[in-house]
Amino acid sequence: MAAPEFALFKYPHGGPPLVSPARRRFTYASAAAALLATVLAFPAGALLWLVPLLARFTVGRYLQLGPRYLLCGSTIVYYGNVRRMALSRSRGTLELFGAEGPVLRIERNKFPTNARKPDKITRNKATKFEKVSARIVEHVRKAAPATPLEES
Repeated sequence: MAAPEFALFKYPHGGPPLVSPARRRFTYASAAAALLATVLAFPAGALLWLVPLLARFTVGRYLQLGPRYLLCGSTIVYYGNVRRMALSRSRGTLELFGAEGPVLRIERNKFPTNARKPDKITRNKATKFEKVSARIVEHVRKAAPATPLEES
């Protein structure tokens, strides 16, 4: 069985970044090479420690939408367990509620953009938020058709 495909959206959440197994292997291998180079040729080899440090600390933070669940940092939301959704376009938030209470809150202002002008920044963030929230609502509706959506 093939692994599910995830749609990735840059989203600087507060949780730890997702480090892929390939990046982890590269970090360990480059740290071992840097250690060996440091032992063999100290001044020049010590500069190689920048490679594993950059590999570790440049990991991006993503909002990952899968076919049955959503990953945001260390938070995993199974679409079938969502009991209620609250979408506020004026505030720019989408809140997903489970049986125990709030599970996840996605905010429009956290989406990054490469635009420089304030009007383009606002428009790009709003577009990305609408796209992501529509996909999440669609996935939740597929998994649990009776889930209410409160819009304000």
